[in-house]
Amino acid sequence: MGLKILPLAVCPKRVLLIGAGPVAAQKMRALQQSDCEIDIVAREIRDDFFLDLPVQQLTFRLAWLEMRQERASDGPPRAGTRPLGGQRVEDERGGCQLPDEAYDIIINATGDEPLSQQLWENRRRLRYWLNSVDTPQYCDFYFGAQVRDHDLCVSVSSGGASPRYAQTVRDLIAACLPKHGQAFYDDLRRRRAGGQRNFKPEANNQPGKVFLIGCGPGSADKLTLKALKTLKFLDVALIDALVGREVVELLPADCLQIDVSKQKGHQQYAQEEINAMMLRYAQEGLQVGRLKSGDPAVFGRLFEEATYLLAHNVELEIINGVSAALAACLAGGIAPTLRDCAAGALIVSAHLRGSLFNDGWIDLLKDFPYTVIVLMAWSFAGKIRDAARARGIPMTLPAAFVSRIDRADQITILGSLGELEEMAKRCEKPAILIIGETVARAEEMPFSGVKRHISEKRPI
Repeated sequence: MGLKILPLAVCPKRVLLIGAGPVAAQKMRALQQSDCEIDIVAREIRDDFFLDLPVQQLTFRLAWLEMRQERASDGPPRAGTRPLGGQRVEDERGGCQLPDEAYDIIINATGDEPLSQQLWENRRRLRYWLNSVDTPQYCDFYFGAQVRDHDLCVSVSSGGASPRYAQTVRDLIAACLPKHGQAFYDDLRRRRAGGQRNFKPEANNQPGKVFLIGCGPGSADKLTLKALKTLKFLDVALIDALVGREVVELLPADCLQIDVSKQKGHQQYAQEEINAMMLRYAQEGLQVGRLKSGDPAVFGRLFEEATYLLAHNVELEIINGVSAALAACLAGGIAPTLRDCAAGALIVSAHLRGSLFNDGWIDLLKDFPYTVIVLMAWSFAGKIRDAARARGIPMTLPAAFVSRIDRADQITILGSLGELEEMAKRCEKPAILIIGETVARAEEMPFSGVKRHISEKRPI
């Protein structure tokens, strides 16, 4: 069965809604978003929603006006006590009277399956589309779970199989919408009306804002909800090398994307140029995102960029991300603070400015009851081993390289400090090095991707 979703707003339709209970009220609220002419027929009102509908908004059949006159004289009726009109009529076969007027759409919100079946059998002859609540086999279309934000409307449908799941997805989408949606839509309209490219809006005397966004180790699944919301309304994105392609694809189609990668021996822009770009675009009134892999607080030039922007009176917001250092531990099945094995974890970098090797942390490996997580260590594997050996650190100390986290070719190579150079050859960068007794317990833990011991070719 193919997916069948009703686009109610395609053009006005004549609609018959059968029922006046809570479910019918739900359908009526959706129908009110259209310009459809709506008739309601029911044996009784079972939801007060129907008592408060303005007469001019729709046409009730049969006893509606009479009922309202009774309300005026007798006081407001209680739900479920008043006839609404369209009494159920039994024919010779014991079935229900079919509508004698031409409708484009009929919605049976009563839960009466025999009525649904009869309406289904006659829909082609009388030329209407049918929706029967809780009986998907008698439906030509399904209502989606909708979320609305000003001019934006998103409808989610499970094809009638799981309305609750559709509602859950709807609520997740609603949570991702920007808080200031109307301002965003108004600005977008102005840009389009002026025929301008969206990343160069007209001057509006409103300062822009910069977001320093931690984008996690790679996949969109590891974005925080705050980061996901923010990506959706950026005008400009300055993107680091290790930000995952899945994350970049979440940016708006009209967002100006600038690659500001910094890699060993090569960089697109100097840090001073990146700072100047963020400042310039923010001063133009744009929403600027500085997309960083992992968490911006972990070797992410956070201090340099934040203090520069604040010194120039630019509004700034910092959004944490999942640190690649901890994501690597989880991917490799390593518990870095395993009780009775490590008193804590230390995150260091093997790389200094100018591509210099940093060995200031290696002394800590000697009789050090901590797990050491080393970023930017792949190209220095041999130097780390040699520096550790020179300091008398046991070459049997367990170690692991976790390579290409969150990618299809993710792999964890287990070994020891003395095998680091060979371990690096068995994987690719970007890779994170983890050293400590906790690594020896990795084979007991769940992991993702592929995991191999340096002495073995087959996966563990």
